[in-house]
Amino acid sequence: MIVKEFAQALNKVPGKVVDELRRQYPEQKWTVDSLVPEEILARFQDITNSERLQPQQSPVADIPKATITKADEAIQQASYKLTAADKEIISGAIAVQNEQSKILGASTGVTGALLFMESLIGAKGTVLDAFAEQSMLEVDNQITEIDHSLINLAEEASTRLGESIRKKEQLKVRLNSLRERVSSMGTQIRF
Repeated sequence: MIVKEFAQALNKVPGKVVDELRRQYPEQKWTVDSLVPEEILARFQDITNSERLQPQQSPVADIPKATITKADEAIQQASYKLTAADKEIISGAIAVQNEQSKILGASTGVTGALLFMESLIGAKGTVLDAFAEQSMLEVDNQITEIDHSLINLAEEASTRLGESIRKKEQLKVRLNSLRERVSSMGTQIRF
């Protein structure tokens, strides 16, 4: 018998049976298609055989049946049967309430986890937005500094170019003055 069939026979989820087999036999790999060990199958068959031999009885069936001869006896027997039925209903209601509590606990846990994840994602988004904004401001500041440096460089280059042109003009004037002087000296010297 494979694990899946064994789980169906036990009215259990196959995954839980696989988990239990992994705990009992950690050296083996278990899946829902693995064969169930013979010793477990033998124990299971012993248990099911003993359950078949014991008659199924309900609390109401334990009440002895008697012939009723008086109204008082009828009321007493009806009261006894109603009390037994009430106990059965109350125990069933408690079992249902316990299951509801489990389901409520699980759904509350899931809701809490989802709210936590939503808050976490929102907070991460806020931090990332702030980081992105700060990074953009830093980039803008660097671009502004580069623009100022380029403007200063252009102004410096213009100033140097202006000075260079002025000095060149001054040099031309001096050279012209020197040429004129040399030329006038040549005309003054006569042999």
